[in-house]
Amino acid sequence: MGTKKTAISTAAAGLTALLLATGCSGGSDDDGEGAGDERAQPRPVISEGQARKVLERYVETNNAANAALDRKALGEVEGGALYQQSQAQYRQFPTYEKKYQSLYKKPFRYRADEARYYLPARGDWYMVDAPVEGPGYDEGDRSLLVFQRAGGGTWKNVASVGIQGRIPEVARGDGGLPTVLPADTEVGATALDGLDDAVNDLYVSGGKKDGKVLADSEVRRNMVKDHSTRRDWIRPEHDGYFETEFESENRKWDDAYKPAFPDVYALRTADGGALTVFNSYDARVDFAIRPGFHIIPGDATSLYVKEKEPLGVREYYAVQNAAHVPDKGKVQQLGGEVEMIGAS
Repeated sequence: MGTKKTAISTAAAGLTALLLATGCSGGSDDDGEGAGDERAQPRPVISEGQARKVLERYVETNNAANAALDRKALGEVEGGALYQQSQAQYRQFPTYEKKYQSLYKKPFRYRADEARYYLPARGDWYMVDAPVEGPGYDEGDRSLLVFQRAGGGTWKNVASVGIQGRIPEVARGDGGLPTVLPADTEVGATALDGLDDAVNDLYVSGGKKDGKVLADSEVRRNMVKDHSTRRDWIRPEHDGYFETEFESENRKWDDAYKPAFPDVYALRTADGGALTVFNSYDARVDFAIRPGFHIIPGDATSLYVKEKEPLGVREYYAVQNAAHVPDKGKVQQLGGEVEMIGAS
């Protein structure tokens, strides 16, 4: 996580120059000391005070790591698909424009005292809805974060999605704590663990298949635009010489780029639906279809593809998503953070 990215558009990177370790409180313990049949109130996986310290430490460590492009230091506070994206940014940093390089190393912060903490009683993760400020951010910008417990009781930020629109009200259960929904839960007609397929379809078919469950939104329109403009790089005189298609995650991918973090994090909402953060993976494939023609990888893509003029290039993208899945009606996308994580 660093300077705000234009993260809901993949951009054709391959064809242009490119473009806190802290203790946690226990779960719902029944100490048997209550009167009669009364049970002890459930406790969150982490207290709000501790969660605030985790967030503050994350910002401090992240800013220092970004300034030095220090992957090891960043790995102390980041994990999952977020860290996967950040490592890709560090590797591609030399290809960024000088102005963006300067912005990237400038500090940002989440306003921890103003954040909303969604701390369930069970599990190994929690969500934070935090105001964010820094280079490239506008007044009022917020991010939905997921922190997950790693080894030694350390909490790492594994997801960070810039939010567009309003986050739905989260339902409160016993003790006023949010309720975690398993990844295989079906909310209305929507399977939470199938949301990644819906997002991928926006790139693959323009949303004509699995993507039909996603309501109209700026996030959806930007993703569909990547599909509809995928061939714009091809000059009119070269029509019929080259092609571009998107792929959903599949077995053809090199092992290094097969989805590593197909995680779904979900909380029950007051309307009977779900607030979700989930990862999806897709690939953009640019290839020549006429003998004698080749693809010239762009600056960032050439870091991964050593052949100077291959017949085709497959760029791999990791997408962090946030969405509201209502009990009835279509899924509302709240944000999407896209990063090219490799190519072959």
